[in-house]
Amino acid sequence: MELLHAEIFVLYRRMRTNLILLVLYALALPGFSTFASASPYLGDAPTAPTPDEVARLPRRSISKHGPTGPFTVNTASREESRNFFNTVYAASEGFSLGWNGDVASCARGTTTASFKDLVLTRINYFRAMAGVPAGISFNSGNNDKCQEAALMMSANNSLSHFPPTSWLCFTPEGADAADSSNLAIGNPGPDAITAYMEDFGGNNAAVGHRRWIIYPQTQIMGTGDVPETAGFNSANSTWVFDGHFSDPRPTTRTGFVSWPPAGHVPYQVVFARWSLSYPGANFGSATITMTSNGVSVATVKEAVSTGAGENTVVWYPSGMNPNQQQSSPWPRPAADTVFQINVQNVTGSGVPASFSYTVTVIDPQVPGPDTVVPAVTGPDQPAVNQANNYTFTAVPGATGYQWRRTQRAAFTAVEGGENGLTDFTANTSPGYNVIVGSPRASGAAAFQLAHPQPPTDQYLTYNRVFLPGTSGQMQFKSRLGYATPNETARVEVSLDQGSSWRIVYSQSGSDGPGEGSFNTRSVPLATFEGRSILMRFVYDFSSGNYYPYSSQFVVGWYIDDISFTDTEELTNPVLTEIASGNSFAFTPTQLGDYALDVRAEVYDSFHLEWGPIKRVSASASAAPVLTITGAPLLSGGQVQIDFDVANYQSGMSFQLLKATDVTASLTPDSSASFQTIIANSRFRVTTSTGGASRTFYRIRTN
Repeated sequence: MELLHAEIFVLYRRMRTNLILLVLYALALPGFSTFASASPYLGDAPTAPTPDEVARLPRRSISKHGPTGPFTVNTASREESRNFFNTVYAASEGFSLGWNGDVASCARGTTTASFKDLVLTRINYFRAMAGVPAGISFNSGNNDKCQEAALMMSANNSLSHFPPTSWLCFTPEGADAADSSNLAIGNPGPDAITAYMEDFGGNNAAVGHRRWIIYPQTQIMGTGDVPETAGFNSANSTWVFDGHFSDPRPTTRTGFVSWPPAGHVPYQVVFARWSLSYPGANFGSATITMTSNGVSVATVKEAVSTGAGENTVVWYPSGMNPNQQQSSPWPRPAADTVFQINVQNVTGSGVPASFSYTVTVIDPQVPGPDTVVPAVTGPDQPAVNQANNYTFTAVPGATGYQWRRTQRAAFTAVEGGENGLTDFTANTSPGYNVIVGSPRASGAAAFQLAHPQPPTDQYLTYNRVFLPGTSGQMQFKSRLGYATPNETARVEVSLDQGSSWRIVYSQSGSDGPGEGSFNTRSVPLATFEGRSILMRFVYDFSSGNYYPYSSQFVVGWYIDDISFTDTEELTNPVLTEIASGNSFAFTPTQLGDYALDVRAEVYDSFHLEWGPIKRVSASASAAPVLTITGAPLLSGGQVQIDFDVANYQSGMSFQLLKATDVTASLTPDSSASFQTIIANSRFRVTTSTGGASRTFYRIRTN
């Protein structure tokens, strides 16, 4: 019977590829099913409101709950654009709606204030990158009506700006929002905002949703969201019109508004369709020239359409597909890729006849030549129960800093599933167990990541914080079973406490039964030598076919025997805000090995990655040792003496003693002045010679 199961399983996979549905429950395969939810899609964009409608729209907003803007970003700076993505954009990833409604009973419910903040943050991210005012706020009335609209769209699994009264869960308030909103099925919350900016689909050649998100005059929006529930798809309604619709156009960064914008742009937010907007422009006869590193890029110009946002021309590279939502809209660049754009033959009163600008597509996980991290300097052996001073490199654009001390210890554990999820956080779907007894590489248990219905990305994060050495690496036993090429097993590393992640290992499915046994995988960590890191395992689903979880077969990814070499663990973290400046004092209370590092804060609320670790070993207090460095320097009746201090102690002060004869008593020189050359290490004293032919000096601590 087991052989029959396996044969049926393979047959099902092959037939499913050809869109033939095979019902397997009758053949004793419990729990095996296929996912029939609709693919994410966008309807048409809403058309511009009439003057009468604008007069009835709000001009005042509710107060904001969190760090949602306003933002400004200089895309001419690679590092600023990179940091903006890794903090502000990343902050609205991995969201939870907190919805308390019910589609089946037409209870609209509401989402949490913190979730609405994430949607707002995503909107203001795109607006800041586009160079338009990025201080959007939400109106409570808009939010309530959008919640009604999202409920309607989910209940009917359809999108309409003019829903009929016969629709399930119809309300006049929801219909009002539908007429004034961008609408999406299958993309809730922040993901919907990104989908509107991508504006995929054959009906969205004019990128009307995008044009409304980055319309310069807008100041007030609203959001409503419903998650995917049993039998119903997720939905979003984002209110995009306000009473400022006809206000004078505010200043924009480049005059025109384009996506992707001029400057450095993370590849994750570069989409198939490119666009350029300018009020009053006639793009009917416009031509687009696009080159990459001097090589011409063939483009397809979309039909020009008005009625949504500012007048806009849209095109896409001929090798791209703008009609489907892409899991990775733009290929990840191996190196920064420069595109030169020229839009010519534009007409219109007071409109430039041409536009020329450059877009550089970057990987925000790769530091650039302008990257600065806060490197710590100071004593290697800080004294116990004394304040030991440290300084660090200032980061351009930082609005504050935090420093952290942790304790260091060699890490030798081998982790399987025997301890359950004690040291792990599983962000996985219900319907299967992350800890399994079989298959396993050794011991009694292993970890499993699989795609149940509906398929979503599965995450298993190691809660320990690691510090790799020069030859550091992670090893684990891996078995990727039934998986399609759309299902990928990845290992990722984070330098910023999980805000952003770098892929360090990747393996996609073979479209069949996969590996018949566990294989040892090695992940080099030398790139992260001296940096504190988090690690996680991800079982990713892009789109299309997949193998749903089944307890009868080896489906998905199995992980066991996770171990590290040349790697320390960092424990007992203590974080401290630095009020000002670029220094801090560390007072160890006991002997031992510690790690000190600093991270910068940007936009007053978001933190960048931690800088390099300063390894220190706290020791018992040692007496300071002063050593004069080189010969004194005489000039203009002044003498200058440099000296080093070993075992410097916080609060130390110095005194210069002098005598005119080696046998005479030394007396304090009250006119001497001291200055710091290197903090906690090198100092300089300067005083007058007083016209003496010779003088003997001694420096001592007070």
